[in-house]
Amino acid sequence: MIKSSLICIAVAISVFTTGCASSSSGSVNPSLKKDEPKFFSKSGGSACLLGATIAGLACLGIKDDNKASACLIAATAGCAAGMTANYMLDKTRADYHNLEDQLDASKKQVQDSINSTKTLKATSEQTLEEDRAEIEKLKAQIKNGTASKDALERKLADMQANLDYMKKRLDSDKSTLAEYKSLRDSLNNGEGGKPALNNMDAQRKSEELDAKIDELERNIAQLDSSIVAYASQTSMLKNDVGQIGI
Repeated sequence: MIKSSLICIAVAISVFTTGCASSSSGSVNPSLKKDEPKFFSKSGGSACLLGATIAGLACLGIKDDNKASACLIAATAGCAAGMTANYMLDKTRADYHNLEDQLDASKKQVQDSINSTKTLKATSEQTLEEDRAEIEKLKAQIKNGTASKDALERKLADMQANLDYMKKRLDSDKSTLAEYKSLRDSLNNGEGGKPALNNMDAQRKSEELDAKIDELERNIAQLDSSIVAYASQTSMLKNDVGQIGI
């Protein structure tokens, strides 16, 4: 039993260091990490480890010859759950003393997410243009013999790392959007635990929060389109690398 416990804890930690963190043989362009959400870079990682560990231990009761596989599945699910479960509502309940302040604080959080998503969209598009130019330059250098296929392969590894990072950020943004919607619904249903000082003012602030959430959803959709374009360019480069002889 002790041996099994250690296995599941190790699996949970492995999920934290590989599944919840970014990994790639290439290097992520630092400009993509500008205005990175704090929850994505810090709180999410800690919550992921906690959730993965708890879920990994829970799999000990499974009577299955392939227990390691079951542990991995449980720990991965626990990672996602630990990063989102009631975090926003619990913090909003604890930090603010009336409904209006809770709504204002929630709106500010959503605006921060909007800013972060806009920044990533802009930097992803700029990175795509820079990468396209560098790819064409490398192709010309390979053709005239001043560069090798290795240079293009290194560029491909970096672009894949960029793409992996952007996809993780997009998934995080979508998860955060769902949490904002859940938080809004909870506050509107009186689950924030704090009364309104002025019902009309609270209604106005609730409508403002709705508008911000809608804006974030639109920005996430636009970011998704930018990432699709970057993925297409990465796929094209992969094809080019495959066609170039050593």
